[in-house]
Amino acid sequence: MPMPTEGSEPLLPRKQRDGGDDGAASSHDHFDGASFSGAVFNLSTTIVGAGIMALPATMKVLGLVPGLILVMLAAVLTDASIELLVRFSRAVGATSYGEAMGDAFGAFGRGLLQLCVVVNNVGVMVVYMIIIGMVSSQHALLSLINR
Repeated sequence: MPMPTEGSEPLLPRKQRDGGDDGAASSHDHFDGASFSGAVFNLSTTIVGAGIMALPATMKVLGLVPGLILVMLAAVLTDASIELLVRFSRAVGATSYGEAMGDAFGAFGRGLLQLCVVVNNVGVMVVYMIIIGMVSSQHALLSLINR
């Protein structure tokens, strides 16, 4: 069995039938990647954390009613996009988001997806660093005032 190239390993292991070509009964024979529950937890904490930080500013700028309408619209669009992604992934047998994009849009689409993920992650990291800087500078200022 050839070794997969870097970045082509699926996030989740492919299940093997009992008694497959190597006779193994386990469906997770030597998988060193991320677990499904770990991936879900990581993504959930990122989404919830970013949402909690963005909601107050959004409501302040837009107001309560337009802000809530846009939050509900974002929820509907997110649900529709996840449903499309899951349907397409099942139809083509893709086990990762990158593999699904590669099947749908070719090598260029897969590369563009990877670039967008990197830009998004760098942007989130910058926002977190700004928040950490603001909180730590306020804490330092308060400790100087209380001396």
